[in-house]
Amino acid sequence: MNPRHVVAVGSLLAMCACSGGEASERTRQTPSSLVGTWIDDPALPLVYNASGASDARALALTKAALTGLGFSGPEAPNHDDRVFVGKRYLAWIDQTGFYGKMNGLWVLDGAGGDSLDFVVKDPDGRPVNVFIPGEDGEGHFAGGYKGAEHVEFPNRVPEANDDPACAQNDWCNQYGLNEAPRFTNTRIPWWSACNAGAPSFSTKFEPVVLQTLPDGGLKLVYEGPLVKEADGDSVKDGDACHADYLFPDKVRRRVYLRVGYELHPDSNDVDRTMQIVNPAGNPSFAGDMSLIGGFVMTAWPTPNYLKRINRFWRPEVRETTINWAGEGIRLPGGAWTDLHARPVPTSDVVVGWIDQPFTLGVTNEYAAGRTATVSHVGPSDNQDVGGCLCAVHGAIEMGGGLIHAGISLPIAGGQSTIEARRRLTLPNALRRGDVRGRTYDVVNGLAHGIGRADPDGWYATTANDGRGHMIYGPYATDWGGGAAQAVVQLKVDNNSADDGVVVTLEFNDFTTNTVFASRPIRRREFRAPHTFQRFTLQGNLDGRAGHKLEMRVYWHDISYVKVGSVAVHTSDF
Repeated sequence: MNPRHVVAVGSLLAMCACSGGEASERTRQTPSSLVGTWIDDPALPLVYNASGASDARALALTKAALTGLGFSGPEAPNHDDRVFVGKRYLAWIDQTGFYGKMNGLWVLDGAGGDSLDFVVKDPDGRPVNVFIPGEDGEGHFAGGYKGAEHVEFPNRVPEANDDPACAQNDWCNQYGLNEAPRFTNTRIPWWSACNAGAPSFSTKFEPVVLQTLPDGGLKLVYEGPLVKEADGDSVKDGDACHADYLFPDKVRRRVYLRVGYELHPDSNDVDRTMQIVNPAGNPSFAGDMSLIGGFVMTAWPTPNYLKRINRFWRPEVRETTINWAGEGIRLPGGAWTDLHARPVPTSDVVVGWIDQPFTLGVTNEYAAGRTATVSHVGPSDNQDVGGCLCAVHGAIEMGGGLIHAGISLPIAGGQSTIEARRRLTLPNALRRGDVRGRTYDVVNGLAHGIGRADPDGWYATTANDGRGHMIYGPYATDWGGGAAQAVVQLKVDNNSADDGVVVTLEFNDFTTNTVFASRPIRRREFRAPHTFQRFTLQGNLDGRAGHKLEMRVYWHDISYVKVGSVAVHTSDF
């Protein structure tokens, strides 16, 4: 591999037609050894190496991170995307199907030179994304989000087929950027109603700002029209989806949303920037609420076994309270509150407008790669900081609201709002947590109710077998009392005949005779026939230390299925 150095930092602005944007409010002094270069490897996105490691090491880290997501096909990272490699994190900026959205972020340990490595990895060495896309290595986007960020801008102007009463409610329709992933979460039909007309994953969005920062970091900004992305009428028929913003006079006009990132060579901080642009000739743009949303961290209520950041909550400065399933819970300022033993709520748990940095973590320390802090640090309008255990959308979000009506809005035609700034801080110094991996021989190391052996696994057929457990066991007592993830390689002979459930993955506590986690796998989740594919199951082991535990594959007798391998990864918190 002979990557070509495209350009050094000093000539970056000369290579592109850049406009707008300002450097970070923090002037950083960075050793000259961290000044970056672009590396052009045809097999990878364009990589900006500001890590101090060799280009070969930066490329190796990039390949490991992106491959570990498990994506294939047009949605996978490709040469039209960008990657930033610093000492503290590696970021994938997805420019194909997205307006430069950071869909991958990995914490690095800050080690010097080619010792630089990932902080959070599965026991098999797979780097784990901080955000939800591909976090389990299965290669898919979450069904309730457009990638790793949720952005919505409510509009209270009724359309012709809306109930006029929506003008007095939270919103009539939601606006945002039109990006590639289709919503598949059936609990949010107002968003999936606008699936048609989304761009393809091959549509490339170039930055309107590509600028080096004083410390050798990068500022990237992308711009797209603020358009209707959720249909709020009772029919959810997707009328006027992707249409321009509807002003109070019932006229649609083009308004732009600018979104970007500031990335730094030797910092734990990632800054997300947002700005609304109201073109000349438009009337005043007032809005109704704000740009609502944030970073999408992990699935909820079944987070990745290494990312159970719902466990400990910490408002950094002063006390606040949250409503947890109807109960008010006090969160003291500057202290960790342990919420891990509380019942999982069926409704959203939201904290907002707390006007201070806010931290979620798997433990009561700033553990490297296992804790995240969100704050708003723009020139003004920074009070609406918060987070959400979002049961409806299906993830843990960290963010709040930016650019609020009555604060940063309205703006006249020909004007722009402030450049709002949301900061995500990821510690990388304090290593905590014991992570272990166990691999079980599917033929000789586990028990079977049905099926038979092949050289590459254990299989069942509709001609010869009835419903039952293909795999179960091993009644292990050493998985601990933290969290577990089963990793199972499966394949089918036909992935298109129907979309029935072919197998169900289960974690079972034999000591208490309790199935404490399960996941149905449908035929069309398989991307290709006769090809092993990775599937995972997350399990909460709280209170199960020392119990006899097993991982099971239950077969539903509708398709040939082969189990190629079974591994169980555990974390002690």
